[in-house]
Amino acid sequence: MTLLPVHQQVAARAAARPDAPAVTSARGVLSYRELDERANRLAHHLVALGVRPESRVAVHLQRSTESVVVQLAVLKAAGAYLPVDPAQPPARIAHVLADAAPAVLITRGPGEVPAPPGATHLDLIRDAAAVAARPATAPHVPVLPDNLAYVIHTSGSTGTPKGVMVPHRALANLVAWHVHRYGLGPGEHTAHVAALGFDAAVWEVWPALASGALLHLPDEEDRSRPERLLAWLAAEGITVTFLPTPVAQEVLRLPPAPSRLRTILTGGDTLTAAPPPGTPYELVNHYGPTEATVVTTAATVPAGAPGVPPIGRPIAEVRVQLLDEDARPVADGARGELYVGGAGVARGYLNRPGLTAERFLPDPSGPPGSRVYRTGDLAARRPDGALSFHGRSDDQVQVRGFRVEPAEVTAVLSGHPGVTRAAVVARFGSLFGYVVPRPGEGPALAEAVREHAAARLPAHMVPTRVLLLDEIPLTVNGKIDHGALPDPLPPTPDVVVPPRDALEELIAETWYAVLELPERPAHVHDDFYALGGHSLLAGRLTVCLNDLFGVDLPLRSTFGAPTIAALAREVRAREPAPGHLADVTDRHRRVAAMSDEEVEKLLAELGEA
Repeated sequence: MTLLPVHQQVAARAAARPDAPAVTSARGVLSYRELDERANRLAHHLVALGVRPESRVAVHLQRSTESVVVQLAVLKAAGAYLPVDPAQPPARIAHVLADAAPAVLITRGPGEVPAPPGATHLDLIRDAAAVAARPATAPHVPVLPDNLAYVIHTSGSTGTPKGVMVPHRALANLVAWHVHRYGLGPGEHTAHVAALGFDAAVWEVWPALASGALLHLPDEEDRSRPERLLAWLAAEGITVTFLPTPVAQEVLRLPPAPSRLRTILTGGDTLTAAPPPGTPYELVNHYGPTEATVVTTAATVPAGAPGVPPIGRPIAEVRVQLLDEDARPVADGARGELYVGGAGVARGYLNRPGLTAERFLPDPSGPPGSRVYRTGDLAARRPDGALSFHGRSDDQVQVRGFRVEPAEVTAVLSGHPGVTRAAVVARFGSLFGYVVPRPGEGPALAEAVREHAAARLPAHMVPTRVLLLDEIPLTVNGKIDHGALPDPLPPTPDVVVPPRDALEELIAETWYAVLELPERPAHVHDDFYALGGHSLLAGRLTVCLNDLFGVDLPLRSTFGAPTIAALAREVRAREPAPGHLADVTDRHRRVAAMSDEEVEKLLAELGEA
């Protein structure tokens, strides 16, 4: 069965219910008619600028109603959109644009990012009048199922990001499965929380609009704090939403608010536990690389189910195989590398024919010319037929829901002029770097290298700490011996200042539990971020402290007060509720002897007191 391209499905919804709301944010609401007509006008302008099938159009915009219009317009013009997140460092943006060689670069305002050679710059502010003068009807540009729909860059093992090319056929299959599986249609409310450069944004936007649902966009403050996000989902009447795995796990720890929410979709990282018993909405765990169009498998996770949740079974028109090192099927229960075939397989990597040939292999079970994608992920088939995830067969890691090639980060660290050699490891949900300085370099090199990385890599790929070594340990085969690298955490100081009262003791227990660190003496001057803390963990810490003490610490408080001692001062300044603090004082001594699960239960109980 041939599925309509998603932009034609959106147009059909606009024709059937033109006045129905399509996209809403704090800045206003677009009806399906307005969405369709604005996209049509811009599509005509793009065609006039030379956009054709297979043309790549770079979209350098924040997540907004405008970004939705622009991406729809690119599809209507038969082009392939290339999302470029403005939050990325300029050097990385420049590389992505040079690699993609787009026909058009779309920005909002002049001078935001220079257009690469050969690209036409379309400024949505400067060129607004010219775009508005175009016809409101759709341009007549044929689109074939195998034409490109979008290109998204992911971390690359060669040291630079690589572009994944996804055709309309694969996108339309994802949308058809999603709409059917999650019952989307008019009257449903969904959320768009993912950044444009994250392929989950594809999954959020197109099923909603192709089905006639209403797509809601939270502001950054609501999006970045789990407790505010949960309240926003309830206030907006969201019925189905995607949340990246780390965010979903934070939201599931919060007491559920009365809402219309019936399904949370999650994916992008390893889900470690089922929802608590009594959770009033369904949680569905998903697995899928960008190269297989976002989603490959799905599994409903029953509330209170023991153990690590599975990644489930293949979605419609997608096949998976588990093969050994000789490409032979493994027995049920045995681990094998996961290969993906069927309608979701991408075309390959942009400008990387060698890497494409290595990872996209001929599919002996499919029609002529079809391929399977070799994921590098390890999985096993459980007795019930669902798949369980077992990590990687190579060095790729997951950090805050993103797949990261440590080789790319290593290459950036090695590019600093003061470094002779570098290595990168993933620990405690963060990256840590090791570098060998050139002669004459001093201790300041560590922070200089980290700043060098921050100017070239997305935030989740910047090492939490950089350590200076005399040499990088190697195996007998000349490879980096990751097991011989020193502990990346700061050493425990010779003089440890332990918690000095009940308040600091419980903050310390919460602090270390959130970081999930190996045992070390509690030191009130340890730095949260130096020990692997990041924004998502800071959000969890803030929620716990607010519940414990009946205060309203903002998320930003951890940036200015990243130690136990400083956080204690912040809590005291907000006059913690006597009932909360009395309860804490009476019970905090029991925390040290508890398991992680018991600590979580105590935190929940204290939060409800």
